[in-house]
Amino acid sequence: MKNGNIIVNIIFGVAIVILFVLYVQKPSVEKKKSNVQDTVAVLDTIFNDEPMVEANFPIAYVVVDSVMQNYLFFKKLEKQLQNLVSAEESKLQKKAEAFQKDVQDFQYQVENRIITTADAQAKQAELEQRQQNLYAEQQKKQQELAIKEQKLQEQLIDSVNACIKFYNADGKYKIILNNAYQSSVLYAEEQLNITNDILKVMNARYNASQPAQAKK
Repeated sequence: MKNGNIIVNIIFGVAIVILFVLYVQKPSVEKKKSNVQDTVAVLDTIFNDEPMVEANFPIAYVVVDSVMQNYLFFKKLEKQLQNLVSAEESKLQKKAEAFQKDVQDFQYQVENRIITTADAQAKQAELEQRQQNLYAEQQKKQQELAIKEQKLQEQLIDSVNACIKFYNADGKYKIILNNAYQSSVLYAEEQLNITNDILKVMNARYNASQPAQAKK
């Protein structure tokens, strides 16, 4: 998942370069107009004559939850995470089953007096240690996967923010809010919703970054 940030940086590389030129170097008015025109040209290509949300009011909002569910790159990373979770669960399950079998074998040996008292004590201590190790490994894996999931969420937010800055390079919106579930926005007119526009730009830029063979 560490490569995820690199991939995101590649996908939004153009946007970052544009933002750097626009906001860090503080170019001339002519240069700024040129960059905005270039951004608008890219957006026109992405939307291909489809209507964009009109900026009748300098405030808009994005439902990030919806973006999360429909952003192609996020779906790819989420699937990778799910595969990783399944693989780790499978490994732990096999270890747990092997441990359970050894416990049952030990109980059979004790009940049928096949094992000496000294060997039984040693075996019991060994099994208890293995049980502790399995529990510790389970806890460790859960923490690792939780961290990976959190980083995935952070990648999504970074991607959305980068795309919003690219989309709003001409400054038509002064405020863009996150109207996701349980956000602080209690009510907003649907005409201020630019979620679909942002999602379309993000998916278009992601698809454009993929090799031609991968798109087939």
